[in-house]
Amino acid sequence: MIERESYALGGREISEDSFSNYRRKYSVGYKSNHTWRGKLENIVKAIPDRLAFVQGERRLTWKQFDGRVNRLANALSGLGIKKEDRVGIAGFNSIEWMESYFGISKIGAVPFNINPRAALDELGYVIEDADAVAIIVEDDYAPIIERVTEGIASLKHIIVYGVGKPAQNIHRGALIYEDLLAKYPPTKPELDYKITNEDFCYLMYTSGTTGYPKGVVWDGEQRVKGVEMLIYNVLVPAFERIDNDKIFEFVFSLYPMPLLRVSRPLSRLGLFRWMLFRFFKTIWGSTLMITESRRLLKEGVKYVPVCPLFHASAYMQTFGNIVASATTTVFLPTPYPFNARELLEVMEKEKVNGIMINGDAFAMLILDELKKVRAEGRKYDLSTWRAIISSGVRWFPRVKKELCELLPQVVIMDVYGCTEFGIAYSSAAVLEDKETPLAGATLPARGGLYPLQSPFRVVNPETGGDVKPGMGEMGEFAAGGYVALGYWKCPEKTRSSFRVIEGKRYFFTGDDGYVDKELRFSFVGRGKEVITIGGEKVYAEEVKEVIKSHPKVRDAAVVGVPDRELGEALAAIVELEKGEDLTEEEIAGHCRQSLPAHKVPRYVMFVVSLPREVTGKMEKRVLKEFAEGRLGPRS
Repeated sequence: MIERESYALGGREISEDSFSNYRRKYSVGYKSNHTWRGKLENIVKAIPDRLAFVQGERRLTWKQFDGRVNRLANALSGLGIKKEDRVGIAGFNSIEWMESYFGISKIGAVPFNINPRAALDELGYVIEDADAVAIIVEDDYAPIIERVTEGIASLKHIIVYGVGKPAQNIHRGALIYEDLLAKYPPTKPELDYKITNEDFCYLMYTSGTTGYPKGVVWDGEQRVKGVEMLIYNVLVPAFERIDNDKIFEFVFSLYPMPLLRVSRPLSRLGLFRWMLFRFFKTIWGSTLMITESRRLLKEGVKYVPVCPLFHASAYMQTFGNIVASATTTVFLPTPYPFNARELLEVMEKEKVNGIMINGDAFAMLILDELKKVRAEGRKYDLSTWRAIISSGVRWFPRVKKELCELLPQVVIMDVYGCTEFGIAYSSAAVLEDKETPLAGATLPARGGLYPLQSPFRVVNPETGGDVKPGMGEMGEFAAGGYVALGYWKCPEKTRSSFRVIEGKRYFFTGDDGYVDKELRFSFVGRGKEVITIGGEKVYAEEVKEVIKSHPKVRDAAVVGVPDRELGEALAAIVELEKGEDLTEEEIAGHCRQSLPAHKVPRYVMFVVSLPREVTGKMEKRVLKEFAEGRLGPRS
């Protein structure tokens, strides 16, 4: 049994909570068009026999998938699980994960995400914090879930599934997923209550890199409609540049409608692009869009979410693709640990159109595999590959450029988003670009298609007003549009992070940056992670990017360590390219070329590899402990 005293209330401010504290009213709230149940049933009506999911040799149509979802929904209802009850899903990407999510949602219960590789105390904290009544868990992680949930009073059921095989590791009292499905019918569950846009839809836990994860509360209007519009919002920079041949082919691969091909000669006209984008917004997520896309592509546009669905970036893009245009989701046979060779073999076999990753951690491994086969005189047939979409972490321009050189037909979409808001913003890059932009967002005042995107502001924390473009003025990114309702059991944190400006609700992300002359927000670093060097504030991300620009550096991290003189000092932890060699002074000298003295690391440490979470994010706590341990007491 895990000792729960060690985390008492953790990040919570209160011990009990209710969705009534978050519920919002909408003019269409009585409807169910923005619910997972409603969206799935609309897709099944439109394209029942089209391909929905692929994993290994398993292939499910939308009708087959819906039948299994209904079986699970009926089973959960039969177990006494009801509307607003929280049910966790613990596992990596699989068809069963998706069935679980939709099955829970079909009866109005609330799925929540669990990273099965998280620390034991964190796992226990999340499950207890959610007041979970049930956990659906991949069999490899069932013993861990059994251990951390011992003594959690709310938990009534643990359901164990195998990914495409009979479940193993079934402890006494656990239920077997496939046995449950076999006992219940594939018909739509009959409920004595309605599920609407205003209901509790999802409890999404943050990645917890700076403490215990926080539960982010969503209803259907903000979550379901939000992820549908996320894809639209992400495509603004692509449609803005649709006159570029490669970007046009990327957009056409997503939406192979004759209108696009016929109107190709008009793509250079700004007014035409604006009208085309408005047309797409009108039909976005509609039955017309879904049926037309699948009439021309029977197996649909195929995407592989490489990063795990329990992380916000993969979740939002995957579900956004599904509700916007019913794309076919292809899961890797072995979703963890990531194997670049398996990914490229699956892409070749299934003729995949795009992948979703979390930056360098995945991109560098893909690069390694592509370089390896090229050196061996082989190659994969990746002719259908049109896009690499990344979100969640910074993605270094040099890595993007190398991928573009090896995959010249591919468009790189670098996406900026957050767990707490449903929309994301992006940049689009191709091989011919002189500069490869980082993820960011462009203000509507720039014109073109940007006034059609979801609103955001960059707010100066001292004045409370918007920052002035092109002046280098630092501000905090505040996202509008589709925004979460708040943090579960954290009313004060909710009030401070979710604020109303001029009658509109915004989420203040904690991400600091500036707006350049082109009206584009450039992220500099997290406000909470600022390192203070002798009174001067330094963003670790800014220093890390400079270090990574050295051609011999593969990866890098920067942390603050205690210092007697300055309060804190910068420590750089560096992973070199294979076979390369650098000294501490060479790293410092490289930084001095573009950074002021107080931003040059005082300490440089070399490691074989940097620790990253399964989501691709740096394990910052581990890195800080490592650096402080290497240096010893210094305060």
